[in-house]
Amino acid sequence: MDDDRPCRYAAGLPHRGTRALPEPERRTLEQRLQRQAWRTGLVAGAVIAIMAAAIGLADRLPRLALLLHGGVGMGMVALGAVGVIACLLVGRQPWRSLALLGAGYLSCALAAEAWRPDLCPPRWLTAEVLVATTVLGLCTVGLSLARRVRLLRLAPRIRADLAQGTLECFEGPRVLDRALARLHPADRGEPRSLRIEVLPRSGLVVRAGEQPVDRWATVHVVDVAPAQPHALRVELPQGVAPAAPDPRLCLRRRSLTPHERAELARHVARLRRRWWPAVALTAVVLGLVAWDLRTTSPGERFPLDGASLGWLALLVVTYVGYGRRMLAARRLERDRKLRWVVTVHEDAADPRRDPPTLEVLPISQLAWTERASPAGWRLSRP
Repeated sequence: MDDDRPCRYAAGLPHRGTRALPEPERRTLEQRLQRQAWRTGLVAGAVIAIMAAAIGLADRLPRLALLLHGGVGMGMVALGAVGVIACLLVGRQPWRSLALLGAGYLSCALAAEAWRPDLCPPRWLTAEVLVATTVLGLCTVGLSLARRVRLLRLAPRIRADLAQGTLECFEGPRVLDRALARLHPADRGEPRSLRIEVLPRSGLVVRAGEQPVDRWATVHVVDVAPAQPHALRVELPQGVAPAAPDPRLCLRRRSLTPHERAELARHVARLRRRWWPAVALTAVVLGLVAWDLRTTSPGERFPLDGASLGWLALLVVTYVGYGRRMLAARRLERDRKLRWVVTVHEDAADPRRDPPTLEVLPISQLAWTERASPAGWRLSRP
């Protein structure tokens, strides 16, 4: 009989035990949490101040306000400039290179406008580069602020973890090393092991290896249904087996356990809950359209420039992504109702005794287990 207790994973690593959180580490984390709250407030205040100053300057700089669609446009460009500077200073590749290219092009265009008008690039190209660079900077500011706000939302859980004083330990081969070992088992030795220590409720990483983690980093901690390597397996129903089966493989099926069906139900619910990006972006696009209509003179053609097309393209991509999530949720729901999974054995394995090499959900065609271990998508953040 296989164990029915759920298996706990963090960042794809299996649970290995717990240990007490030392008092000095607990005090250090509490102090860092307080400093993080103050810094988040300062960043949010700076964003509000920049937007308010830009809107206030719109009346004093009417020509610039007209070019940038009013004070809101001036504020977005100002925030984008701050984000580009931050990206140049602390950003990662390739975003730092993109920020450098955008800032360099705009600087050269301004210099040519002032001293060599005959060498000025086309205005439409400068406008598109300005929009792209501004969007890059706004994304940098937005992601930084979102990470800080997320940590504030996790603060009650972090404080509860610190009050409990327990760390969960997870250890196992790195995900990439594990995948390479499966692809080339003869060419590689044992995969290198990674150990992390995590606060149980918040998923905050306290240690990685033997070193404390100085940056705020969280991992996805999840309980998954245990594998069933020795469950009863029977022949596939008629009409389900492939017309030309691979002779090296033996395909059978087994029933899903109640824990596995409950896990599928949780995945379906998470997929269906991710509707807010489409709604938020729709509200932003509608707001921009309303602003353009308000600033457009009667009889003037509606402005459909590169920026507008970019927002519309982003909206289409978001809706396509949401549709794919809904389709995936529907397929997983059908797998849950079907209540069985296809097991795959290699030719050297005995399907009556040996664990399957692979288990696949029949409708969604997603791997369920790989060599009696949960598939990667079951351990990742939805």
